[in-house]
Amino acid sequence: MNDEHDSAFDSVTSWIIAALGLLVLVLVWGVIFTFTVYSQALGNAFGLSSLRLSSIFSITTAAFYIAGGTIGILIARVPLRPVVATAGAVFGVAIGLLQISSSYLGLAVVFGLLGTAGGTMFVIVISLVPQWFEQYEGRAMGITMAGNGLGIFVLPPVWVWLLERTGIREAFVVVGGATVLVILVAAVVYRRPPELRAQGTAPVDVAWLRSNLTDGRFVSSLVGFALLWSWYFLLSADLVGILTTGGISRAVAATAFGIVGGVSVVARVASGEFADRIGMRVTLAVGTLLAAAGMVVLPWTGTKPLMYVLLVTFGIGLGAIAPLFSPIIIERFGPANATAIVGVFTVAEAATAFLVPIGLNLLLGVTNGYVVPLLTVGGLTLLGAGLFYRGTAPKTSPQL
Repeated sequence: MNDEHDSAFDSVTSWIIAALGLLVLVLVWGVIFTFTVYSQALGNAFGLSSLRLSSIFSITTAAFYIAGGTIGILIARVPLRPVVATAGAVFGVAIGLLQISSSYLGLAVVFGLLGTAGGTMFVIVISLVPQWFEQYEGRAMGITMAGNGLGIFVLPPVWVWLLERTGIREAFVVVGGATVLVILVAAVVYRRPPELRAQGTAPVDVAWLRSNLTDGRFVSSLVGFALLWSWYFLLSADLVGILTTGGISRAVAATAFGIVGGVSVVARVASGEFADRIGMRVTLAVGTLLAAAGMVVLPWTGTKPLMYVLLVTFGIGLGAIAPLFSPIIIERFGPANATAIVGVFTVAEAATAFLVPIGLNLLLGVTNGYVVPLLTVGGLTLLGAGLFYRGTAPKTSPQL
């Protein structure tokens, strides 16, 4: 069995699993986290106010992280293939319901289902791929997580092209249908490495959860991880609004988020190489600091050159954070229960995903501008970087 397990590492099967993970993330991320691109068409089709429209994004991301993360914990001891197939089916049901829904409640159900299925696949992909690699773990995760960046790079122009020719429902049939197809293909291939299938996993129960939640380093990592994504959720929800308020045309602003994704594609692959040389935690911390700095400058972005500099900065930051966080937390806290440990962190992130878009709207109403909201998010991102870096220090490091 040890020989079988050793041969499974960095094998053809490993790279097939990583490649499918790349495709899944391109489409899942392109459906959920390009909301800012198609939100206007969605709001017009359903007659939604800006607050209700923001709440749809909050519901989607909350389902993505809470339901997806919870399912990740629950499936730690069950075969993956049925779970992946079910996620594909749920995604397809959501696309079907969108075709017949006409109310805010119906839309909330649709996007809740999309978030649940998408979050489940996200947790499975980012926890499964590291288990299949040893020598090339950083490289494999960089390539796989490039899917997130490609999703927000490729899908915005696809949405724009589709919405210029058809309605929001029909556009979701095209993009959502492709997503369902890729997930179902993954259901045929996805499984845990041989040794884990033979040995099973350590129990994931209340005692397991309690032992982690009473660990100061674990709690620090958990809180920091949630906070360090604040900047990303703000951009996902309202980057177009921020840029147009600063004087950038809507046509240019609509493609801006895609630039962040495009830059992050290269940065994700490069970050894996940097991580092998200077360490994963240092690389991730530097990326988070860049994102926080970008938040501080963003309120005063009124020219295209400065906008493009900031978009590149955000892309580099995203490219450093996205591919490295799961190997870091799996190595530090949960190699025996990778899916479960990633699920716990994903659930914690849900609070940020839900509160940032709503908090943005509330602060905008109180302050009549983006300065205070963006500076607040920059501070939260910086705090998150420090807490996560401290909490994920190796066990042999002295307590800080």
